[in-house]
Amino acid sequence: MKKLSNNKSWSVFTLVYLLLTVCNVVAHTDNETTLFPDIKTTEARFDVILLVSIGIIPATENYHPEDRLSNLDLAAWGALATGLAQAGEKPMIKSLADVALANDLIDTLDGDASYADINKVLFKGLLSPDSPMVNPTRADAATFIAANLSNGIKGDTLLESREMFFGPTGEVTSVETRTNPDGSTSYFISIANETYPMYPHGKLANGPIDLKLWKEKIVRRSVVRNLGQFKLWVFLEADDISHADHQHSH
Repeated sequence: MKKLSNNKSWSVFTLVYLLLTVCNVVAHTDNETTLFPDIKTTEARFDVILLVSIGIIPATENYHPEDRLSNLDLAAWGALATGLAQAGEKPMIKSLADVALANDLIDTLDGDASYADINKVLFKGLLSPDSPMVNPTRADAATFIAANLSNGIKGDTLLESREMFFGPTGEVTSVETRTNPDGSTSYFISIANETYPMYPHGKLANGPIDLKLWKEKIVRRSVVRNLGQFKLWVFLEADDISHADHQHSH
């Protein structure tokens, strides 16, 4: 049993090593100004980035926030959210949607999706939307999904199903760079006495893509990916208040 435990620990370590080193060769953090050129002014931009960071919304060329959410797109999101498919570097929405349809995650790829459809595909029908039959825009859909990531039965929420959880908030007290065995660099970020490395393809909101500039920023929302005893930041959203304002409020 000890040997099995060691092998399991080694597997987790290997995964983390690959995430922090091999991926760093093509490390690429994004924020709302670099990921989708058409969401810079939409109110839902931070929610969109959040959902990309946790692997529900694929990083396509544009987001089209004011378009109605189609069943085709909802199916693609559902395939990613449930782990039925992976987006890849150049996600093919139709291919992802076909996987969801083939697995009975959605009934049709035609027409626009309603809040009831979102509830069924992404939340197993556990929510009670205020206007279930309304067809939301893609911006409104992102806001609805982001607001409900931790809602549902404990252990069966959308965020937990992705092996993630909302992390600490508050001031970024340190941003350290550490050299990996292969010579690449990982960023270790500390918030509220919790220090984790940043996932090389992590997403940022309301702040610069240069992680060194996040020191002393106030984080209002963070997401951490759980890998056994290892954890990684996958999303950080800065508050609009400044470090000085934060100190004054205390």
